[in-house]
Amino acid sequence: MIAKNFVPVALNTDRLPKDADGDFFRELMKRWPQGLWVVTPEGKTLAFHYHKPDTKKNYAQNQKAWVDDTAAMLEEGVKAAGELKPRNARAVNPFPDRGLGLTKDGGARLAATVVGYGRNGQPEGAPAVDSAILTQEEWAAFAPPAGKESWSIPESAAKKFAVALAPVTDSIFVPRAGDVTAVALAAEVLRTDDEFIVVRFSGKWESKHFRDGDPKFPIAASATGTGIAVYDRKKKGLQSVLFVLKGQYKNGTAATATAAVVEWRAEKPPE
Repeated sequence: MIAKNFVPVALNTDRLPKDADGDFFRELMKRWPQGLWVVTPEGKTLAFHYHKPDTKKNYAQNQKAWVDDTAAMLEEGVKAAGELKPRNARAVNPFPDRGLGLTKDGGARLAATVVGYGRNGQPEGAPAVDSAILTQEEWAAFAPPAGKESWSIPESAAKKFAVALAPVTDSIFVPRAGDVTAVALAAEVLRTDDEFIVVRFSGKWESKHFRDGDPKFPIAASATGTGIAVYDRKKKGLQSVLFVLKGQYKNGTAATATAAVVEWRAEKPPE
């Protein structure tokens, strides 16, 4: 329904540009500061929905209501728009290098997936999906240096793992490299033979930042983790990297246990 009838646009309403595009969305938000709108190119609102949890329902019931109400709102928008020529939308991968191969500059986009856990030990909501983007120089630091059995990963590269500390993807809640207050990532050769070198990593991270720079809204996160990498001697490059992190994410006074996977491989595995 979305692919045939809509042009989806996602935006952070706290960071609208000061131009005509920003004015377009600011006009919409006069009704409510956040939510989901169906609008015409001229700015006419055809349908709107903002989910407000029902205190009489449990988490699963509220999640289902959110989905059902959103679908109903979209159908309302389609009906209000009248007859439209269906869009010929084609699904594409916006980040084909996420967790696979090298970036254009020779670095790597590591695929980060983070889950938050409630007090009952069960996952809360869908996993957060993000990327840790390393430059060519930062990525090279993960490969074993000639003649060394152990070494340290530079802070600039290790801090990029900050995105793996938060079980959300909204940029105002996720720590970035500049928010990391303490980091240490060490590497050592685990075993080696004529073809491959296996490397083991161990690290710890701590971060702190304020939502929208306001000290009234502190966000702190921490994690420890281990990783494993395989280096191909003949190809002279890393073939796979896998990290597993365990931590805590604290938004204000609310603390959430987290688990994360950060992974990459040189080539797509066979089907």
